[in-house]
Amino acid sequence: MSTSTPTGDLAPFFDRDGVMISMPRKEAKRIKALEWLVTQLPPGARLTEVEMNAELRPIFDDVAMLRRYLVDYGMVQRPEPGVYVIPSATRPSKPGQQ
Repeated sequence: MSTSTPTGDLAPFFDRDGVMISMPRKEAKRIKALEWLVTQLPPGARLTEVEMNAELRPIFDDVAMLRRYLVDYGMVQRPEPGVYVIPSATRPSKPGQQ
């Protein structure tokens, strides 16, 4: 994963290397952070949990939280336990929509 650094209102949540310092508490900013995050993942990839963790760890140590949010917000699919599918075209949706 090549990590870029978010700008604008997400900048306070990341260091200059693109590592997340903290997850935004307000849902609107949290969604924006997750939308940015999914653009850092390989489009169209089907990843095991270990591979997904390896993709997420350079951004934030709590990979379980990131995986959970990405799936809960419909930004990444989890067709079966331990398998994650990154959309080819990243179009985030709201919670409950898939």
